[in-house]
Amino acid sequence: MKKLKLFEQYLNEKKDEDLFKVCLLYDPDYGHRFWSYKDYSTDKFFVKLTPEEYKKNKDVDKSLPVLNYNADFTQKLIDDGKIDPKNVYNLPDAVKQSNKDNFHKLMDGTPWVPKTCHDSKKALKDIGFPMIAKPSEGHSGEGITVLKNQKEFDSADHSKLDVYSEYVDKTEEHRFFVFKGKIWFWQERTPTNDKAKTGKGDSDERMMFDYKRRKLEKLPQDYQKVSDEVSKIFKDLPYLCLDMMKDKSGKVYVIETNAMPGVPFDSTVEAYKLIFKDFYKREPSKECCDELQKCADHMNKKTIDGYRKYDKGRFSVEK
Repeated sequence: MKKLKLFEQYLNEKKDEDLFKVCLLYDPDYGHRFWSYKDYSTDKFFVKLTPEEYKKNKDVDKSLPVLNYNADFTQKLIDDGKIDPKNVYNLPDAVKQSNKDNFHKLMDGTPWVPKTCHDSKKALKDIGFPMIAKPSEGHSGEGITVLKNQKEFDSADHSKLDVYSEYVDKTEEHRFFVFKGKIWFWQERTPTNDKAKTGKGDSDERMMFDYKRRKLEKLPQDYQKVSDEVSKIFKDLPYLCLDMMKDKSGKVYVIETNAMPGVPFDSTVEAYKLIFKDFYKREPSKECCDELQKCADHMNKKTIDGYRKYDKGRFSVEK
C-alpha cells in the first residue's frame, strides 16, 4: 500500500526514520488548538490525519500506533479496517469512561471524589446545599452551576443536568497527564474568574484558568498516590488527564478525568516519545530526539507567548 506523505515528512525522514512513527487522529473542528495551529511543530513528527483528509485519501499506514483525539473518527477507521484496534491508545468505547457521568459512576465509593449522585431528588436528601450540578458532557465548566438553596434548585433545568455533587471549598488545583499510571506532565491551575474559583456564575459561562508548568521532581506524594489508585480504575485509558484539587484540610480530590486534554508547552513531544517507546519497545534515536527537542523549544515559546490574544500571560513555567 502506498503511503502518502507531506513534503515536510520526507525532509524530516531523511534526518531520522524515527519521526512520523505515531499517527494522530483528530478533527480541527472540535478545537484542540495545540494540535491544529498551522505553524505548530506537531506537523514535524506526528502523522496527523483528519476526517477531511481521510475522505480525500483513504490510505492509512495500519502498522503505526494511533493516538485517539476524536472517538467517532477513530471508530470509523476501525470499522473500515484501516487501523488495528490493538494499536490504538484510548479505544473509543473506553473514552466514554471519562465523561462526567461515567467518571462518577466508576469513582463511586472511593474516598477521592466529593459525595455524588445522579438523581435530583436524592441529591436534596444525600448532599444538601450548596451542591454542584453538572451535565454529563461538556468541558471548561460549561453547564456547571452551584445551587445554594431550594429556590435555585427549583429554578434549575434538571433535564440538562446529570450529576449532583458535594461542594468542596478548594485551596489549590492541578492538572496531571498520566500514561499507563505514570504522571509525566504537571500544571498548576489558578482560577481567574468567579466560575472557576467557586463554581458560581452563569451555567453557560466557561471556567477560566492560568496554567503554570511545574517540575515533576517537586510532585507531592499525596497527589501521586491518588493518581496511582485512580489509574487502576481507568486502566483502559492509558493516555489520561486527571484534574485534582485539595481542600482546606489537605484532602486530595479528583475533579474529573479527560481522555483528550489540551496539550500546551512541549507535551505533544513528550506524548510522542512515550507512545513511541511503549509501542516499539525502545527509545527514539538520538537524531530523532534532537529534532524533537527543536520542536519542543518552539512549542514552549509559542505557548508562553500565546497563540491567541486571550492566551497571552495565561501560561508560565516554574523557575
